[in-house]
Amino acid sequence: MDEWESRVAEAALQILAEQGLAAVTVASLARRLKASRMTLHRNGITRERVIELLSLRAADEYQRAVWPTLVSAGTGLDRLDRVLRHTCRVADAWRFLLVGLFAEDGGIFHEPVDATGEERSRAVATRSVFVDPLARLLRDGELDGTLVQFDDFDQTATVLFNQVGWTYLALRVGQRWSHESAEEAVVAMALAALTAAPRH
Repeated sequence: MDEWESRVAEAALQILAEQGLAAVTVASLARRLKASRMTLHRNGITRERVIELLSLRAADEYQRAVWPTLVSAGTGLDRLDRVLRHTCRVADAWRFLLVGLFAEDGGIFHEPVDATGEERSRAVATRSVFVDPLARLLRDGELDGTLVQFDDFDQTATVLFNQVGWTYLALRVGQRWSHESAEEAVVAMALAALTAAPRH
């Protein structure tokens, strides 16, 4: 990200926090930066590019938050607990972007099998960032006996990420729960399901 894109991203974050994703437009960014729309266009700034820049920053923050836990000592259960809490905290920091993206359905969270072209490459990248680390911890937990066994770790990780992330946001943004209450509720329920004896 060059200096101009960094300035645009910061302006977009301010607009997001104040008015939501729908208000992030080239015109609103130009006003915030005291620049003309033509200047933004000449620098390759479109609304789609701004959303991509913000999404990349959010993904990078998530990776930096969870990576130390992935490579740390501890049981699969303990490390999964920490990663799910990091998931909630990063989701909280980016809640205005995430809620807006969900409402607009920009294709970022689609499964690769359902996406085509550029959407597919974004979906694949998103999966490797958000789903693969959870699948790894689920496998580790099965091996050390702290988590139940699942037939499909990738599918379970996908459900887990969505269950924790989107339920957290629903409680935090929609129900206006505190960060601490929403995090504790969703993580405790998810871990209870992953440690209970499986039903037949």
